[in-house]
Amino acid sequence: MAPGIAAEVPSPLQIQITSTEERSSMLKSWSVYLLEVDDFGRKFTLEKRFDDFNQLHSDLREVEPGMPPLPEKKFMASTDASVVAERKPAFERILRYLLRSEVAVHEKAQTLFKFLELPPAAVVAFRYLFKTQRVAFARQCGKLTDPKWEKDSYRLSHPAVLRTSLRLLEEGALKEAEPEVQGEAEVAVVEMLRFALGSGNETTRQFFLQEKGVGVLLRYIFRKGKKDPSAGPDQRARGVLNALIKVEGEHFPAVMADFLQKGGVSALQEGTELLRHPGFADFISKLLWIAWDVQVQQVFFAESSRPEALALLSQLFVCPSKGARVCAGLLLANALCHDQLGAERNAAQAAEGLRQLTEEMASLGSWESQEPEDVEVRNLVQGLGQNAERFGRILTCAQAPWEQNQGQLPDEGSPLWPGATFSLWCLLRMKPDPSRLSQLRPALPAVAQGAPPRARWLAGELLLQLQLQVPSQLDSKMDAIVETSIQERTALELSLQEMFEHTRRSLQSELGESSQVIETQQRLLELRQQPLPMATGSSVAGSGWHQPLEAALAKLQTAREELSRALTDAARQRETAQSAVHDVLEMELTTDSAEDQQMDQQLQCMRQTEAEYTARHSEQEQQSSLLKSQEEEVATANTAMEAADKVLQEMRSRIAGYEADISSRQREVQHKRTMASSDMQAARDQLSSELDGIKQKQTKLRERALQLQSEGQDAPDKAREMDRLKAEAGRLKARAAELTQELQAASVDPQQLEQQAQAAEHAVQHLGEQRDDLRGQLQSLEEDHAQARSEWQQAVSRLQHARQEKEVADLQGSSLKRQLEGQWASWQPLWSKRLQAWRQRAQVLSKASKSTQLLSSAAQLAWDQLRLEAESRHEALKAIEELQQQLAFLAHDLSSIQDDTLN
Repeated sequence: MAPGIAAEVPSPLQIQITSTEERSSMLKSWSVYLLEVDDFGRKFTLEKRFDDFNQLHSDLREVEPGMPPLPEKKFMASTDASVVAERKPAFERILRYLLRSEVAVHEKAQTLFKFLELPPAAVVAFRYLFKTQRVAFARQCGKLTDPKWEKDSYRLSHPAVLRTSLRLLEEGALKEAEPEVQGEAEVAVVEMLRFALGSGNETTRQFFLQEKGVGVLLRYIFRKGKKDPSAGPDQRARGVLNALIKVEGEHFPAVMADFLQKGGVSALQEGTELLRHPGFADFISKLLWIAWDVQVQQVFFAESSRPEALALLSQLFVCPSKGARVCAGLLLANALCHDQLGAERNAAQAAEGLRQLTEEMASLGSWESQEPEDVEVRNLVQGLGQNAERFGRILTCAQAPWEQNQGQLPDEGSPLWPGATFSLWCLLRMKPDPSRLSQLRPALPAVAQGAPPRARWLAGELLLQLQLQVPSQLDSKMDAIVETSIQERTALELSLQEMFEHTRRSLQSELGESSQVIETQQRLLELRQQPLPMATGSSVAGSGWHQPLEAALAKLQTAREELSRALTDAARQRETAQSAVHDVLEMELTTDSAEDQQMDQQLQCMRQTEAEYTARHSEQEQQSSLLKSQEEEVATANTAMEAADKVLQEMRSRIAGYEADISSRQREVQHKRTMASSDMQAARDQLSSELDGIKQKQTKLRERALQLQSEGQDAPDKAREMDRLKAEAGRLKARAAELTQELQAASVDPQQLEQQAQAAEHAVQHLGEQRDDLRGQLQSLEEDHAQARSEWQQAVSRLQHARQEKEVADLQGSSLKRQLEGQWASWQPLWSKRLQAWRQRAQVLSKASKSTQLLSSAAQLAWDQLRLEAESRHEALKAIEELQQQLAFLAHDLSSIQDDTLN
């Protein structure tokens, strides 16, 4: 069987004959086979006849002679069930064989794909899966990432395509191709992976991880990096990892933990030799930091991989990239915070490394410096903490010493302090919004007064930074701002004053040491200023015998010139440093006692006012809550009263209805008994006579109406007359109806009327009993209504009282707020002036630190130049020795010649 796709991954092209249908015409019948084609996960149906399969078999017989045979053609009974049942599996075997055949798949005429009616994108993607021409089709398949192929690009997310791409990168199969083709194929493969992860679904990403895609990419990046380290990590491969990080989001740490657990630390260790190149150091350190939650730390520092993990972090600590070293510091700070380093010796070494790193980073410029190098570091640190979860990691480290000690500061020897100190430096560089430090801020005054020195000083600078962001106008949302300012002011000034005193002494000492070094170097330079006896460019420069010596002397001359320039630069740096340190030494750190006393008095007044305002504000909130409760109570009472009133009105209406019904029934009883006791015949005659008279009048009215219609009177008079006739006709009709009803009643038997009267009396009695029951209920409802009204009135009274108390509290709160705002407005300029003074001192101190650091660098450069000059002298001496040996040999040769014969 021809080689094909790996069996464990389903083929992306699958064919199944799902059913058959019989078709016919006037002359014959035939069967149609319905093919379901699964095209990389999307299905469609085709209709094929026997002749179609016959043509396919005929076209590919020479290309793939090993195809299963075609069923025998039957000219009769082709639609019989037995014939169809025989052909269906045979057709499926032929198609499946062809789809596994590299020869048939790569056949130039694309006969198989045309039979299956597949688009070019499916052809390219499917051919990419076969080893024979995989590299060539990688470039074509990579074009599916173009937006114009958007409808067809879903095929790149299929597991078979993913596996093929990963194996190309992992197995190094691309090495066999020509260099130009190999480069284009690599680009296409990596882009296909990036596209699949970015646009695929969860199944795509899970398959990528199952195939150890992260390790494949890292090995590919390291493999390329070792060929050209200066180019840095492959940007396209990084794009694949970025796509994975983006789609996984908060789940990426779990992905990274799984990768590390399955040998990921060793995979990262393969790139250790590349860490001396900044790009690779930044890449590895940031990759770890993005996923650096507790689970990842536990896996990274597992006992089996701990030596490799510590070695990797050690390499990051000494790499040339400042950003990678900062990132490594945060990685190690988190590991110390969560006690992940195992042996106490490891923790001690990590703590010492963090202390040194913190001291080095703290020697950089001020957190407000706009020097390019300082801005670069600030942007880097801000990037590391931009994400809320990663910023939370930095905060966790900064808070660890007191969070893990029940709010008490541990002693200075605690291993938590180095990580917390470095985290404080990071936070200071970030200049975050004060709201992001709400959890940390309450502890900063204590840290600024009770932590180890560098942590105290960084906490003081952070407090200065926070105080500089306090608004000049009070904000109603800021609670206890005065109390906070009192606590932070004392801690801030004490820690900063201590830091400045310490730094001044250190700067003065460093300046003295550097000056002594430069003077020593100047004396050494003076010894090296004598002119050299020979130099390049002499009249005998073209002679070959002394060229090595001339080259050595020229190199020595160049080294001495460089040494002279280095010492000149060091002297210039010393002058700059002396000036900067002089500014620091002249800087006045003491404060005006009168001003301090005034500020303290104002703070105490504000503290008292703020306490009163806070109490009143709390009372206002209570009053507001009470007022809201009273309003709800009044609304509830009002609703209850309205409901009771409604029920009361309904009950009264029902009683009135019963009384009206009783009166009506009583009149009915009286009327029936009157009728039963009277002469009904006379009444009937009278009613009949009156009814006849009404009928005669109705007849006359109709005649008059007909007459009016035939007459030619004016329209208005005619209309009025017709209206009068209609009204009269309506009245007569109504009276006729009454008389007819009375006549019917008069025709009733007297005994029957008596029985009806008795029944009506019983009904009246029953209605009376019901009315009396309702009157009893009405009395109870009236009492409930009165109670509800009383409760409503009491609730309204309490509401009015609550409103009055709320208004009083609001007036008092507003008065206290205005008083506090006035006091703050009076105190804040003094405090702002003091803060600005500390800010300027910090800038002066930073400038001096920078100058002494540059001076130390210049002095170190001078030592390096002195060493180079010494090496050049040794080379010159060696050249002289060699030349002396040659001259001695020459002298010996010349002296050995006998001149006796000449004599």
